[in-house]
Amino acid sequence: AYGKVSVMFPMVASLWEVEEAKAMAFQVREELEREGIPMGHVDLGIMIETPAAAILSGELAEKVDFFSIGTNDLTQYTHAVSRELAIAEHYYRPASPAMKKLIAMVVDAARKADIPVTICGLAVGNAVNATQYLRLGLRSFSMSPQNLLTIKKALRDADAK
Repeated sequence: AYGKVSVMFPMVASLWEVEEAKAMAFQVREELEREGIPMGHVDLGIMIETPAAAILSGELAEKVDFFSIGTNDLTQYTHAVSRELAIAEHYYRPASPAMKKLIAMVVDAARKADIPVTICGLAVGNAVNATQYLRLGLRSFSMSPQNLLTIKKALRDADAK
């Protein structure tokens, strides 16, 4: 009731999960209203961090208020490799052609549904990756504070080209 609130559901892989999560959220809203607790509008969104969610992003975009692309898990599940194993580092590629294709699908679905999309994860803190995400149509980036100035400069330089 006193500010903007958003709730984001993680690890979505199907439409029914979103429908069930939204039903639970509405049930909680009804309970709070019955108790006389004031509430404003709450945006409901999802993390796109599974290949299934990226592939279904067109349908999912019709059911939520926003997307956030989680590059850490999306990369791991797309390439079937743990990001924690040093010996598998070569296979963990957040800027691979497969990742670019999945991210482009999500951005396109969000644009068509007129919902905002953010990208987050360690990959966003890399200037090369961030500029590629900019070229794919992303305009909202979430990263660690220590990367902010470097990425801001890289994005500004890329946008000027």
